[in-house]
Amino acid sequence: MSLRYGRLFDATVRDEYQRALTLARAQLGPVPPGDRTQLPLAAITSGNWHDAPLIKSRLAGGYCLRTAAQGPCAYANICEHCPNFRSEASFLPVLQLQRADAEALAADAAARGWGDETARHRRLIERLDLLISHAHAS
Repeated sequence: MSLRYGRLFDATVRDEYQRALTLARAQLGPVPPGDRTQLPLAAITSGNWHDAPLIKSRLAGGYCLRTAAQGPCAYANICEHCPNFRSEASFLPVLQLQRADAEALAADAAARGWGDETARHRRLIERLDLLISHAHAS
């Protein structure tokens, strides 16, 4: 019986999803073709992402900007905190730059009165210090 009802449930969920999608498309109307226009970063940052009045995270391959309403990203710097994350001496420059940015972001968050955000950057700095010391040892 469970298998029978399980299949019925899957079909019902799929049908309801398709119905909701059709209704949403009808309300939105046609989507214009072409590229979507992005808000220019310079308009909100004065050309420097560090200065943006947003929640910021420095990532190994770039950075992430989020509005205060979105809150901090649960995945920001997740790899650096993972026990499986390994670094070696060749990654030292990247880790050191990331640490310097985290330090600046912690100061920025503290100046804005964002205690949780400040603490999040401080935890990252502690972890980066550990990773940097391990990379020096290797």
